[in-house]
Amino acid sequence: MEMKSKRQQYILNRVAENNELTIEMLAGELDVSEMTVRRDLKELEEKEQVIRTSNAILLKDSFLNEVPFVKKQLVNIEEKRLIAKKALNYIHDKETILLDAGTTTLEICKLLKTKDFKVRIVTNDIKAAAELIDSQHEVIILGGTVQQNVGSMYGTQTVDMLENIKVNVSFVGTQAMDIDEGIFAPTIEKAKVKRLMMQCGHSAYLVVDSSKLNHTAFSKICELEDFTGIITDDHFDEKTVALLEEKTTVI
Repeated sequence: MEMKSKRQQYILNRVAENNELTIEMLAGELDVSEMTVRRDLKELEEKEQVIRTSNAILLKDSFLNEVPFVKKQLVNIEEKRLIAKKALNYIHDKETILLDAGTTTLEICKLLKTKDFKVRIVTNDIKAAAELIDSQHEVIILGGTVQQNVGSMYGTQTVDMLENIKVNVSFVGTQAMDIDEGIFAPTIEKAKVKRLMMQCGHSAYLVVDSSKLNHTAFSKICELEDFTGIITDDHFDEKTVALLEEKTTVI
């Protein structure tokens, strides 16, 4: 019983890391039969901990809940730093910018601390605001409810503020994007906040690493072409870049 419990916990941990796992892959990693993995998945489904689709194994709450900040912070960190470095080229002295919550925009904040120019930064991320406490920049944090384990603000107060401000440029993140289907958020509330963030900016850039491509989530934010451009890493092949550039500017 203890071995089965450990095995099923391993499966949950692996599914949280990778939604492209197959039964064959799990069987190989656990050194058990595919039938054993199927039985474990059936039990996890009955406990409402996972959902099996035709081509994926997902955590039950993956459509609604985001990965905790401490976990996201460790994923694709070099790619996020590269994206932040590119984004800095679109931020200028005395401007007002809006930073969506997320680990990529946090990297933008870290770079902004080292610059000798001054900007006003509006954000719904308490970690980003904390990062800038000792900087020369003016920081405005959007009101609202703090999302536990993530640190972003959401709710009526957040929406009210976003509906009444205008900024030079917005940097918006996403957990899932598809070239044909568009950009997605885990909840309807998050999608609305991100949509308003885009509308706040005279220009709006999607900041996203290549691992988010070919994924969708619960609530659609917009189409790729609704962004001024997409700031991403260098891992897309030429064909994918060409397809993206049919929708928006790739940076």
